[in-house]
Amino acid sequence: MNLMRAIISEWMKTKRTTFRYIVLLVPILFSISVLAYISVFKIDYTFQIKVYEIYFVTISTGLTMMAGILTTLNIMGEDSAGEFRRMLIVPLSRNTIYIGKLFMLILITIIDMFVSTAILLLGIKFLYPGVNIEYGIFLQGTIFTIIASLFLYGLYLIISIKFGIGLTMLITAGGTVLGALMQTGMGDNMWKFIPWAWSGRVGFIPVYNLEGFSKFQNINNSFLQNSFAEVVNKGIPIAVVSFLVICIIGVAWFENWEGRKIN
Repeated sequence: MNLMRAIISEWMKTKRTTFRYIVLLVPILFSISVLAYISVFKIDYTFQIKVYEIYFVTISTGLTMMAGILTTLNIMGEDSAGEFRRMLIVPLSRNTIYIGKLFMLILITIIDMFVSTAILLLGIKFLYPGVNIEYGIFLQGTIFTIIASLFLYGLYLIISIKFGIGLTMLITAGGTVLGALMQTGMGDNMWKFIPWAWSGRVGFIPVYNLEGFSKFQNINNSFLQNSFAEVVNKGIPIAVVSFLVICIIGVAWFENWEGRKIN
């Protein structure tokens, strides 16, 4: 009950702020932009493969940046409210305060991701009624992308509270560029160790199961299935365990944090 109160309280703090406009408008505008972009695609067996690729490659890269932006905007509000005094004096345990803030950011991301994917799929259904879309695989990609990005929210939250938004945005920008590079052949052996690459690598892998993908890439289907299993069996556990570890570290640290020193 206290955790739910903390999450609702965190959301109420965003009223009339840029934070709320971003989380409400970005998923809608992004999906509309993708629908406009794919309007030039040829309608054949490769259509949904190309849609999946452009959608998840773009959204996985953007999500690493969005995680940092949302976290810094949220912390800016706390910082401006008396250097975190409002957050530290509420009648809730430190654990509840910290987890409530983290889970609010994650819950918003989950909702935005599913809204964005739903708009994309519904748009394709009505604009291209003859196209066969495998909805389950798109939803699977959405879930994988979300799971693979959770660690970054825990990391950004600690950095934002401790060091401020400047360092958080610097790490966000650098990490996003590094994550994009890890989507190329350069990252084939290293991506597992780069958190900014997880959402792109793990979220993209369900495309292997789309009808016609093996023919489209001229690759043996058994090879694709082995690649799918390898990435999922490595990527998902790494992402989940890392998220749990960063949560434990964040809660333990925040329990004894007394606010920033003012010079």
